[in-house]
Amino acid sequence: MKFSRITAAATLSSALVLAACSGDDTGGEATTDAATADDAASTDDAASTDDASSATADATGQTVEMTTDAATAALPLDEAEEVATEVLTERVRADQGDGDEIAEAQEASMAGSVLRAHRAADRLEPVTGEPAEVDLEETPVEPNVLAISREDDQDAAYLLVQTVPEDGAPVLHLLTSESGESEDFRITWEAPMLPDTQVPTFDPRSEGSPVMHGDQGDLTMEPRELLRSVGAYTEWPQPDEVPDYRTHGYAPSVRQAAEDQAEALAGQASLREKNWLVSDDVVTLLFEDGSGFVTGSLLRDTQFVVNEGSELTTPDEFRVFQDSEVLTEQATLRTAVFVGMRAPSEDVDFKPEMLAATEQLVDASGE
Repeated sequence: MKFSRITAAATLSSALVLAACSGDDTGGEATTDAATADDAASTDDAASTDDASSATADATGQTVEMTTDAATAALPLDEAEEVATEVLTERVRADQGDGDEIAEAQEASMAGSVLRAHRAADRLEPVTGEPAEVDLEETPVEPNVLAISREDDQDAAYLLVQTVPEDGAPVLHLLTSESGESEDFRITWEAPMLPDTQVPTFDPRSEGSPVMHGDQGDLTMEPRELLRSVGAYTEWPQPDEVPDYRTHGYAPSVRQAAEDQAEALAGQASLREKNWLVSDDVVTLLFEDGSGFVTGSLLRDTQFVVNEGSELTTPDEFRVFQDSEVLTEQATLRTAVFVGMRAPSEDVDFKPEMLAATEQLVDASGE
């Protein structure tokens, strides 16, 4: 994967301008991989960073309550698996090729904020290094389709897919087809799972998982408001009131990096961080128990305002986006933040929990 690991990206985004300022990665990594589930198997176990189970359920081996209007997935499981394999194989190729090859693989596998972030990561390669090479013949992509959206009156269709890299935590990918056609699926959100997290079970893939459209239904918080509150949780200066969420080390890492940077800049520049929700990126799939998996992205602007008589020297990463070595007024770093949250419902009460997150520097400017 090209995206920076979350805490490393948080540290980088707050330490870009002054080489003398740095922060340690305080977050852990999952140490065990999750494996793909058997195609026809039914399991109540969750996709996890702790074990080899995955959150998939099918009608085979289960007793399903009969209804007058049977729920149906937006596409059959075998077709969903074929789509996921094709798209995620192109996703790997986007990390391996050069020039036009990369552009073609990017367009064939990604869209929206994910595509923008990947293009930025590609621009940063001369500074940050290239991704590890992958031989697709020796190690083909083996995606595990965790959920297929349920057929409804909307055109768009969604697949939630898990992949397990050789190193690092399992990665969740949301594939979206705005038309509902198989050939139009692209990755519109993705992030590695956080340490000690699990993805609860979705409805059987033959039935599909309900998608929330424009309201909160039985969830205790509207999905967009949930993600906005996550953004406020990680802003700097820290708000007086912060939500009581489980973020598995993510929010403390971001806040600590900002605090360390602000202290290091004292007397030279002031630091402010602000997050904006990309509203069109928010998608919510419901788990079998009625709680929700809310995926979306934020844009974080980290701004340094330089004190009179001081100057900031930019590192190589900054100059990828703007070729300025010294700044005397201000510098702004823009980071794309991809977050996946489990949202409680009226019937299932728990603290909102961050299951997956990643960040990528996408722009930098200053004067």
